[in-house]
Amino acid sequence: MKLISILTALIFSCLLGFSVYAEESSEESSLPEIIQKSAPVLLIDNAHIYEHMQQSYAQGYEPLLDGDDAVIVLPLVCEDDEKPESVRISAKVTPDSPFIVRSYEQTVPLAVHPDSDGAEHEIYLAEFRLAMHADRMNGSYPVTLQAGEFGAYTIYVNITDGIDPNAKEETPQPEPIPESQPEPQEEPVILMPKILVQNVTGGAVQAGETAELHITLKNTSRTEALQNLTVTAAAAAPMYLRSADTLYFERIAANAEFEAVFICQAAPDAAAGSCMLPLQFDFAYGKGSTGSGSGNVSITVTQPVKMDFPQVILPAEAVVSDRLELHLQAINLGVTPAQNVRAELSCDGLIPEGTAFFGTVGGGTSADCVLNVQVTSRRGANPYGDTSGQIVFTYADESGTEHTETQEIAITLKSPFSERRTEPKQASPKYWLWIMAGLGGGILLLAVYLIVRHRKRVQP
Repeated sequence: MKLISILTALIFSCLLGFSVYAEESSEESSLPEIIQKSAPVLLIDNAHIYEHMQQSYAQGYEPLLDGDDAVIVLPLVCEDDEKPESVRISAKVTPDSPFIVRSYEQTVPLAVHPDSDGAEHEIYLAEFRLAMHADRMNGSYPVTLQAGEFGAYTIYVNITDGIDPNAKEETPQPEPIPESQPEPQEEPVILMPKILVQNVTGGAVQAGETAELHITLKNTSRTEALQNLTVTAAAAAPMYLRSADTLYFERIAANAEFEAVFICQAAPDAAAGSCMLPLQFDFAYGKGSTGSGSGNVSITVTQPVKMDFPQVILPAEAVVSDRLELHLQAINLGVTPAQNVRAELSCDGLIPEGTAFFGTVGGGTSADCVLNVQVTSRRGANPYGDTSGQIVFTYADESGTEHTETQEIAITLKSPFSERRTEPKQASPKYWLWIMAGLGGGILLLAVYLIVRHRKRVQP
């Protein structure tokens, strides 16, 4: 009996241990697996050639040298389905490099850009202009472009127009000059003139409209005139040129200013903001020497605010002391939001409860508002009758400029007594007593008459 008790206890302990183990295993297996999502990967588009590129990255891309600037173009593509809207890219240079140390950083949006064959690609196209020292040394210098948390890219800039570090300085030995011969005169060194943008007039264009862009340029050379000068503007979407993109000037005097005029047009759906219009200069100077340069002009694109306010409906007439509910609506027909949209009513005999405020109405949307109005009498000798006024709608565009639209209103004011019905005049209490007494006496006489008549019929 004792043995049976011991075996029973052992079996019960084993079964209890199995159930606990199964329960723990079930809890452990039910834990969710945490999957960490990796950040999108940006790759260099090495197959296509874009603006300011002479060859693709697969062909051995080298940044261009434009005067004292090195132009670096970095096209990046994202193969993930979820692409970031923009990437913050910065160019890092060191003090011992031939580049002037500045803050080279820009936000590059995801946009569609055409390549040299006209095909369009959705990429992040970054372009940096790195200023270089005038006494730079020839060589190949790395520039690191850091694209936020997406990675870093190293591009080498080959400088060939600087000082040769391997050249040996040789001191030329002067040749003996016969006393009878005059000493030769050295030819003066002529520096290439530069053209700078001095001023821009008409640098704002409304989307869907045209504008004349007057650009004041200056020949900075104090000694050299410019010959056969061409000024070429390279407009890119959403900006277009309605005039010739190249202007010709036969001669520009030394240290003289001149004006280049281009007619620009912005696309109707162009976003409000600023865009750049690159300029290219080519000219001759001195004794047959040629030179070139470049510049940029900033153009501001504005989107007009197009608002519509349906006519407010009032009743033809209203009684003094009534309250009216006016339903107002504001419709934005443009793409730019209208700010601080509101309406104010002014009319003799109508007192509004404040201002109807719509707030900001986004492009392509509408907003409704109810204005409560108290009806009173008119000022002056005649308080009732026809009265008129107006509702003024006010709104502001993105620049803060306010615009107004006015609606005329009219209504007839009526006296509150004209709406009351005439009630019958109540009889005096004295007459009511006589009437009630008469009715009671009549009923009493009728009852006596009926009793007497009934008795006569009953008697034999």
